[in-house]
Amino acid sequence: MRITRVQGTDGVARLHIEGRLSADGVTELGACCEAYLAARHPLLLDLTDVTFIASDGVDLLNRVVRRGGALTGCSPFLREMLREHPEEI
Repeated sequence: MRITRVQGTDGVARLHIEGRLSADGVTELGACCEAYLAARHPLLLDLTDVTFIASDGVDLLNRVVRRGGALTGCSPFLREMLREHPEEI
C-alpha cells in the first residue's frame, strides 16, 4: 500500500491511497489520518486505486468518516461495505 499526499490550495489534506489496505497498511493509514483529525484539519482520502480492503480497513474508514474525514473514489462495492459493516462502538 502507498499513501501519497496530494497538494491542493484549499487547505484540505488529500491522501491518495493505492494498493491493498490490510494489516500494516491499516495501521500506517490510521496513524496518518489521526495526525490530521486530531488537529481538526480537513481530510479527504482518495480510494480510487485501492485494489483490496480488509475488514479492519473498512472499520478504519468508518472511523475516519465519523470523525469528519471524507472519502472519494469509492467503488460501488466499497460503498456497500462501508454501509453494511459500520464499526461497533
